[in-house]
Amino acid sequence: MEDIDEYSTRLGIPWERAKDVPFGAEVPFVGFWWNLEKRTVGIPAAKREKYLQAIEEWSQSPRHNLEETQKLYGKLLHICHVIPEGRAYLTNLEAFMGLFTDSPFMPRTPPRHTENDLRWWREQLTGTGNTRKIPSQRPIYDIRAFSDASSEVGIGIIIDNRWRAWRLLPGWKAERRDIGWAEAAGFLLLSLTIIKLWPERESDTHFWVFGDNMGVVEGWWKGRSRNWPTNLIFRSVHKLCRQNSIGLHTRYVISKDNPADGPSRGKYGNPDALLPSIEIPAELAPFIANFDEPLTATEQRLLRQGTAPNPRVKPTRDDRQRRAAEALQETEIERAPSDRI
Repeated sequence: MEDIDEYSTRLGIPWERAKDVPFGAEVPFVGFWWNLEKRTVGIPAAKREKYLQAIEEWSQSPRHNLEETQKLYGKLLHICHVIPEGRAYLTNLEAFMGLFTDSPFMPRTPPRHTENDLRWWREQLTGTGNTRKIPSQRPIYDIRAFSDASSEVGIGIIIDNRWRAWRLLPGWKAERRDIGWAEAAGFLLLSLTIIKLWPERESDTHFWVFGDNMGVVEGWWKGRSRNWPTNLIFRSVHKLCRQNSIGLHTRYVISKDNPADGPSRGKYGNPDALLPSIEIPAELAPFIANFDEPLTATEQRLLRQGTAPNPRVKPTRDDRQRRAAEALQETEIERAPSDRI
């Protein structure tokens, strides 16, 4: 470094000598600590302390202006390169920044779940999960894994030529739960089934998963959803991936080419081709049931009244929508996965 500093001085290039770092396998760069031998990148201890202090200072006041919000958001967004799961814990700050359009200097009260998100960030910055493997070229396995949802009937998944389905229970469509939420629920159920089918997989195995809902497909590219219930499901998928050391990469498929459409609308396949059953996650249990479980009392009543939901044919896309969907299907493989630095 002395030689570099000397030549830089001759050329009139000012350097901050305190930031000189000898050449080696471990170096700081762009605010992170890189270990080239272990192929890991982490958040330096000093940065963790700095960001923890920023969270504490934020939490001391019940109201904040736009600049204060942007500063905290920028810090946490930066370390999402090391903690990709964190993108699903920034949605309240993002929504909060959108409230300052006409009055950026007027302090406002953040959304009610913001403090819960910041509590999660405190846990991450004080825990041991502040390092990750540097993403590299690796195979992404196509196991023909599809999911789909019908707001009138339920959720279906297909892996290769095997299937499973769940019914959406009466009353599920409330409190901002919509078809996007149901599609995300299918994504979670598909992910759980993949993990069950391949228990002996290698660590850091990656899979393609297909769906025909752009909100879920593109939302997972970003690692979060603006819809609160859907974002909660994304958090569950993030946690699932971290705990099981797998990567999931979403791709869009045109609705007519999605084989999970049938099971989602009550058109069940051969019982001999059933996928293994999985435990329904607690957050989904009030809203879905296995396709072959007895009808609930409410479902039986609706059936007697003749008001039980019936599957509807999906609306046909016009030519412009069809071309846009096909173009997306052809190009999304080029998009950066949600876990890339």
